[in-house]
Amino acid sequence: MAAKTTKAAVLKPLDLALSYIARGWPVFPVRGQEEYDEITGEVFPVKTPLVSNGLRGATLNERVVRELWKRNPTAMVGIPTGERIGAFVLDLDVKPGIGDGHDWLARMEEEHGPLPKTARAKTMGGGTHIFFRYQSGIRNRGGLGIATDIRGQGGYIVSPGSRAADGRTYEWIEETEIAAAPDWLLNLLLPPPATHQPTDYHYKPGGNEPYVERAMQGELDSLAQCAAGNRGYQLNASAFSIGQLVAAGAVSRGEAESGLYAAASACGVLQKDGERETWAKIRRGLDAGAKQPREIPKPQHDNDNTRLVDISRMIANGLAKARKDDEPQPEADSEPDCEQPAEPEGFHATPFEWTDPKTLPRREFAFGTHYIRKYVSVTVSPGGLGKTSNSIAEALSMTSGKQFLGTKPPQRMRVWLFNAEDPRDEMERRIMAACLHYNLKPKDVDGNLFLDTGREQELVVAIDDRRSGVRIQVPIVEAVVEQIKRNAIDVMIVDPFVSTHQVNENDNGAIDKVAKLWAHIADRTNCSIDVVHHLRKVSDREATVEDARGAVALIGAARSVRVLNRMSEDQATQAGIADTDRYSYFNIHQGKSNLTKMSGAMDWRKLESVPLGNGRGLAKPQDHAGVVTEWKWPDAEDVISGLTQDQMAAIRVAVDNGNYKMATQARGNWAGCAVAYALGVDVEDKGEKKHAASILRAMIKEGHLQVVEERDPVSRQVAKFVRSAA
Repeated sequence: MAAKTTKAAVLKPLDLALSYIARGWPVFPVRGQEEYDEITGEVFPVKTPLVSNGLRGATLNERVVRELWKRNPTAMVGIPTGERIGAFVLDLDVKPGIGDGHDWLARMEEEHGPLPKTARAKTMGGGTHIFFRYQSGIRNRGGLGIATDIRGQGGYIVSPGSRAADGRTYEWIEETEIAAAPDWLLNLLLPPPATHQPTDYHYKPGGNEPYVERAMQGELDSLAQCAAGNRGYQLNASAFSIGQLVAAGAVSRGEAESGLYAAASACGVLQKDGERETWAKIRRGLDAGAKQPREIPKPQHDNDNTRLVDISRMIANGLAKARKDDEPQPEADSEPDCEQPAEPEGFHATPFEWTDPKTLPRREFAFGTHYIRKYVSVTVSPGGLGKTSNSIAEALSMTSGKQFLGTKPPQRMRVWLFNAEDPRDEMERRIMAACLHYNLKPKDVDGNLFLDTGREQELVVAIDDRRSGVRIQVPIVEAVVEQIKRNAIDVMIVDPFVSTHQVNENDNGAIDKVAKLWAHIADRTNCSIDVVHHLRKVSDREATVEDARGAVALIGAARSVRVLNRMSEDQATQAGIADTDRYSYFNIHQGKSNLTKMSGAMDWRKLESVPLGNGRGLAKPQDHAGVVTEWKWPDAEDVISGLTQDQMAAIRVAVDNGNYKMATQARGNWAGCAVAYALGVDVEDKGEKKHAASILRAMIKEGHLQVVEERDPVSRQVAKFVRSAA
């Protein structure tokens, strides 16, 4: 950057953009003010890109630049940092109540010396952009220090000379040559050089498969589950790590590439960056990792007794002990080369004794048929449906002993709600909204309801140790058991299950251990434990228990599993509910029941918005919180009450003016067609057809229409026709 552009701050947006592409810096338009999409309700903050592909849309093409600013004449100018402009930016922000990045820099300069003379710019928020020459490996990142970020590869800035809609500007402070960053700053941004110390150990295929599988799967899981904003970085990191395994001879190159590609598709980075760029990142990462082969640790055989020779020896010894005659005893295999556990004392097969079934203790259902003492139950639900509000309503019903959702608790119970996702104040808003709606008093809750959140204390009962496998967090488990017994907890609700462990969610063996651990806790404490679990994406179809996310072992270990589904468009049409209102309705159906009879019935719920009364006029309006209430599917009387007298008269006239049959197979002569015609709806629409059928059934049940047997004038056969009632 040799020449100064002293008038950049007063240039028109298009001229400013053209001035930057003239110096070789690609540009793209960004918003100068917050924008609101009235159709989708989405809010686009200031400084966000005005092109669909974001900073990847930055261009040096003058014709394209002119067209972009023709469409967005007041847009500010965005510039991608990193390799494309040969510079990265130290971004010092001023954040009231949080900190000032300039203070962080002052402390660092006091310790390491002043920064070199380089290009600097003032941001519209009072911060500073300091430019340095780009070095490969410097990526976009936040949190370098308080109010201090780095804009590197994968990031962008708003150019000096840009003006926001409110008049605030970005301006050059010092427009000079861009200098190299000092070593102390580079040391903070670049990973330390890897050192490879050769050893005599060389990996042999099959030498330590458990370690290799865990290492490989761990990287693929990290990439597949990576959230937006960090996916490109994770793809590079995972490819590098797996490349080390490839170089060690533990994984084939083809297996590595296919696994990374599938994981990139799962997290969405493939769809975002495109196939060409994704494959390029995969191959670059694998090539870089191949330069530093991983040293696979030697397998720990001292405690491994799962080999065929060990199993054969165990079986031979067991058979030898079972023989009671004088036949020659088969000799057991040679002594094991690893220490064996002591023989279990008193382990034997117990004969069954006939018991009068009338004397057997009854199963202890804590609440309805889902919450069962000594067992783990599972509630499976998509996000944002109302599962937390449903758990709160059920908890308050149990603590107060009152019936809210169609189930009467046998007595007042103590319930422990542990929510790992939401902060305490948000949970308190939802709980108090439910208390207001159901007219509860302090005496209905105090002493019976317990609330904790993952924001205050972690509830991780098991972790994945890559060397030893699943490891139980003993202090956490003991503390959970202690609190359940100390406070006489009857029901514990944990939301969500994934927060209670750090093992591979898709590993059936690992999830089975975690699920059974919770089952043991429930059994030994005589408590009912319900874990809330998330669903995989199921598009628009209704979810089933098989759609639970991750391994199926959790579902297998539970004694009761229920699934929550949002009301579909067809269901809303049948029930006479506007499509825009259906998002407040969901149903619960039983997906698995080992201790009660399976039922295909659906329990319907509705989310009601309850004001909390915590506002202060128009400036600070009060909060609202969703409360789950019971909702009944409309019966015949409800359906009829939704029709006007004119509509019912029109239906009767339509039915009498034709030969309409009761059977839907009659197609155009089906009586539902007459209903649809009278109401002016499209019978070809699946939902409208079902709605017409429900109205037809309701009018017959309520005596407004009748089914009569008459001879069909065409087929001359007796058939069932629908006529208006006399």
